[in-house]
Amino acid sequence: MVGIATLEQIEENISTVAATKGIRIGEFFLDFDRLRSGYVTETQFFRCLHTNLSVKLLPEEEKLLSERYDLKRNGRLNYKAFCRSLESDFNPKDIRSDPSSQQVKTDEFLGTHRTVRPLSPGSEKKMETLLQHMSEFYKYHGINLRTCYEDFDRHHIGKVTESQFYRNFPGPPDVDDHQMHLLVRKYKDPFEPGLVVYLNLHHDLVAIGRQVELKDTLIQDKLNVTDFMPSEPGADPAVQQIFDRIRVAVFKHGIRTPEFFRDHDKLRSGIITENQFVCGLSLAIGKEAQLSRSEIQKLAEFYRTDDGRVRYKEFCDMMENAFNIPDLDKKPTEKVVRPPRGALQRTLKALSDEEEKRVLHVLSEISSQVTKRRLMIYQYFKDYDRGKCYTRVITKSQFGRLLHMLSINVAPEDFKLLCNKFADPATGDVNYPAFVQTVDNEFVGSTMDKPVSMETDAPSKDSEPKPLDTSHVKLEELLALIRNHVLTNRLRVIEYFQDYDPLRSGSISKSQFRRCLSALGLSKIGHHDLTDPQCVVLCNYYENPKKVDQVMWTSFLKDVESVFTQPNLEKMPTYKVPPQELFRVPKPGTMDWSNSSEEHRQIFEEAMERLRQRANQRRVLAKPQFQDFDRHNNGYVTKAQFSQCLTMLELHATEKEMASIEAKFCNDTGFNYVAFLEELMPRDPQPFMYEKRLETLRSVNQTGKLPELNATFDLESLLNKIKTKVCKERVRVLEFMRDYDKLRTGRMLKTSFRRALDLCTFELGESEVAMLEDMYQSGNPNFVDYLRFSDEVESIFTTKDLEKAPLLKVTQFKPVEEWKQNELSPEMEEMITRCMERLTEKVRKHRMQLFPLFEDYDRVHNGTVSRTQFRRVLSELDIGSLVNEQEFQGLYQKFDVKIGGKDDMNYIAFCDLIYEMARFEMRKP
Repeated sequence: MVGIATLEQIEENISTVAATKGIRIGEFFLDFDRLRSGYVTETQFFRCLHTNLSVKLLPEEEKLLSERYDLKRNGRLNYKAFCRSLESDFNPKDIRSDPSSQQVKTDEFLGTHRTVRPLSPGSEKKMETLLQHMSEFYKYHGINLRTCYEDFDRHHIGKVTESQFYRNFPGPPDVDDHQMHLLVRKYKDPFEPGLVVYLNLHHDLVAIGRQVELKDTLIQDKLNVTDFMPSEPGADPAVQQIFDRIRVAVFKHGIRTPEFFRDHDKLRSGIITENQFVCGLSLAIGKEAQLSRSEIQKLAEFYRTDDGRVRYKEFCDMMENAFNIPDLDKKPTEKVVRPPRGALQRTLKALSDEEEKRVLHVLSEISSQVTKRRLMIYQYFKDYDRGKCYTRVITKSQFGRLLHMLSINVAPEDFKLLCNKFADPATGDVNYPAFVQTVDNEFVGSTMDKPVSMETDAPSKDSEPKPLDTSHVKLEELLALIRNHVLTNRLRVIEYFQDYDPLRSGSISKSQFRRCLSALGLSKIGHHDLTDPQCVVLCNYYENPKKVDQVMWTSFLKDVESVFTQPNLEKMPTYKVPPQELFRVPKPGTMDWSNSSEEHRQIFEEAMERLRQRANQRRVLAKPQFQDFDRHNNGYVTKAQFSQCLTMLELHATEKEMASIEAKFCNDTGFNYVAFLEELMPRDPQPFMYEKRLETLRSVNQTGKLPELNATFDLESLLNKIKTKVCKERVRVLEFMRDYDKLRTGRMLKTSFRRALDLCTFELGESEVAMLEDMYQSGNPNFVDYLRFSDEVESIFTTKDLEKAPLLKVTQFKPVEEWKQNELSPEMEEMITRCMERLTEKVRKHRMQLFPLFEDYDRVHNGTVSRTQFRRVLSELDIGSLVNEQEFQGLYQKFDVKIGGKDDMNYIAFCDLIYEMARFEMRKP
């Protein structure tokens, strides 16, 4: 900047740079404003401008900006107000002037400027012609002037030197030196001599291209059938009629005209030869639009260029946009005029006045015969229309044959007139739907809407909707109906409303509320139809006081879902929830029994008492008879079916009694046989078993714990039991306990210690676990020193810190066999010894093999069998008779082992003892 600029100039320059780079400067200030207060310090403000926009202001200019946006006078600038002033298109506070007149137009991009020396009028006219020629050349060849000079514009300021401008000028090639000199004079930089602003030239060429496109797509609105079609500029009326016919044919048949010309245009230049245009147009739409050779030639001459070729691209663009506007998404205010329904259908051929009168007379006679004889003639014509896609035409011979078959006699001359009148323009066949619609008043083959005027009239006062009459709607009855519907179908009302309230504000619009009620089943296609007055009453009752156009759906939800339960019951433990039967509404047509007469009630009671006595005496099972007629299983049958069921059950009643019973149990759905059977054969009420069940559970839970089986009361025996199990099953105790000590302190809670022992499958009792907790208790009474316990158990494998005692001799732990730990009384030992001697004598005498029979019963090969199996083996060996019952019990105690909590016999120890007493060699009897 040369001098000190004003505040408006400073903001204009910054706005130009921001628009050039496509930057929203407010997004960069947010990095310095973490609390989103809208204020930053002066240093942060100017640092952001310099860093992101490369704008370096003078100290005086910075002071002007600071005084303008330091609103609180505390050294912090309001960057939001600064951004609004840069990005605003008009002054929102000036409401008296038109906003379009207040729009601020920024300078050229990149801060470039036009020259202050305008050209002469003649030079300006030459320049305009040159620019149009350049725009067409660049559009045809796909050249972008901006990219041609970007390599020379290293700083991206939109300027190059004159020599660079001459050196890389992309054309056209017919531009001479004088025209190049005009371009340099037009676009040179007034502030920096020797530089040319090529960016301004690029934008001027783009603007000229847009103006040409707007002229090509200009559409003029018309009336009548060509109506909705744009007229081609410069076309005479004859050519315009050809265009209209082609547009209609293209629109009706859905023809894509560019597909027929594109193969001839390899370079996509939009121009082909005249012969190629004639062939493509004939193939595309010649038959459908009934184009003659001369008409096609007229179109070719209309689009012919100077070199004899044809501009087919312009023709295709006009045909493709027959009833549309191109780039409509960029023109939201444009109004597209389309033909009304039926305007483009097959039209009847126009005849002379005399022929038209004769045709009308013939058609009136045929119409009178069709009406008098009540003929439906369309089906007969349709049977002959067997072509593909339902052509709606038949041949003339078929048309005459059908008239003769229907006995509709027409003179030959009149028949020719009819065929000529209803002839199809494309095929020459007869358009039979149009003929049938003319002679049959009840048949409608096609309709045509009236054209809609483009001028919108102001709404009249009569068109205002009248207020609905809601005086007959009672809110309580309406809510009771909705509650009954929700209760009967077990609906969760919240699921139908919450999707329309993503912010969970508790209110939705009235249209959304009506939509939710329809989804809930309260519509014409649902279970109940809510009328408009009922919906208005609901919306008014639950209206949001803060937003009149919204409804408080949460209040509606609380009122409706009260049929299931009451909210916040945990805060009201003594509140008694009303039963759901109170919310059920009788079905339409149900009689109010409280309003019946005394005589009517007496007849009903006497009839029901007599039927009840007869049903009880005969032990009648009545419900299956009614269910046979209830196909939908909804609990209802018709009155005739009810009378038939009573006759089949031999429960007879007079006409008055039948009328009184039907009046009590009938409604619009039918006869409610379920309620009738409940009153005819009432069942005993089911007792409330919940409290009795609770008492049973309490009594079961109050029973004491069962005594422990095979509990160990000695700590040494308990440790020996654990070590034996660890030695046999190779259990790593430390692995199970380490997971409960995350900090590796060497101790754990007693509850975790018990849990770890259970995971080790030691099968310890409560007293045994308590002994271990007391033995290895840590300093804290709630913790156990599990490392000491683990070291003690794992000492059976090795000695801890053995590397510190190399001379120590380690003795291997050998678990004592379980059967040897069984202790017997001396008398029992003496009796077992005498029994074993008898068995030994028999085995030694006969050289018996004991193991094979025992091994047959030992399927898992663990050296044990059950007591019954042990006794069976001795019987099979003929030595069971040598042992009495008392001695068997002694053997059971002597060789008893615990396997899975069950008492088994160690047959290996028994056999080895027999062989040892018999003095057999090892495993050789």
